[in-house]
Amino acid sequence: MDEHYISEMRDRAITLAEDPLRCQSLPHMELAGWDVLELIMVSKSEDYPDLFELHRDGNNWHWINKPSGIDQKFTFLDPTTLPCGPLEYITRQAQGDFAVLDQREGNLWMDAGMITSQADWSLDFDIGMNFFEWHAPVPKAAEMGIFQRALKFLLNIQQGDPSRRLNWTMTVNPRLDTSPENYHKWGPEKRTVTPENLGQKQYLRVELQTFFRLPRSNGLLFPIRCYLIRLDDLVTVPKWGRRFHRVLRDLPDELAEYKGFAVNRPMIVEWLSKYDDGAPTSPGTAPDV
Repeated sequence: MDEHYISEMRDRAITLAEDPLRCQSLPHMELAGWDVLELIMVSKSEDYPDLFELHRDGNNWHWINKPSGIDQKFTFLDPTTLPCGPLEYITRQAQGDFAVLDQREGNLWMDAGMITSQADWSLDFDIGMNFFEWHAPVPKAAEMGIFQRALKFLLNIQQGDPSRRLNWTMTVNPRLDTSPENYHKWGPEKRTVTPENLGQKQYLRVELQTFFRLPRSNGLLFPIRCYLIRLDDLVTVPKWGRRFHRVLRDLPDELAEYKGFAVNRPMIVEWLSKYDDGAPTSPGTAPDV
């Protein structure tokens, strides 16, 4: 949780009002929704006890979310005691997106989620797809065997032993919602970038992705938390400016196209080049300062 909590929750509510299909859960995923509710409520109340409270007496639960002004008594596992389904209820109160994956037939299936700040993919399109199907648009990875290894790793994640990874792309303007459904809003903005305004308008978008095994449903929760930094701020760390120039300069064309910044890539690489003095960079992401 950070200082953007209230504004991001309001942004989520606006997106859901415009498009309720950003949150979906297939019928067999209700138990997984309760798993997610428990995980988030327990985590929030333990990590931020001054802001969140959870009181449990058997299945009689009392949830208090002070920043959002929510005081809710309900019966755990009884959806009639909440204003909406358990997954929607709790993910309206948690930053980041949440994909909930069912594990069966030696695969993972995108069968539920709250997705309102995604990088150019659609829950409504992917709902019900398996791991290989929803990753099909990613270039190179399938023939390199990456997905087969990734799936094997994910299928073996154990309860109480979560894992994490990072992903990245680029966004024009500080938009969280760059969904296909709203492409008409953010797509044309790519053409507004110029060498003069690039540092202010072009953002690096980093996703912190985590994986939690759910205890009752045996599903896999896949939270995706997005962070944005404009290039003017990124290059204030010399190591980051050097490295990002080299990454974008050397990235295969098909990956730049997939990540959606191919149209501005030459301009971005040229702009970043003045921050690359050719010096080596140290391993890791920590700044050399």
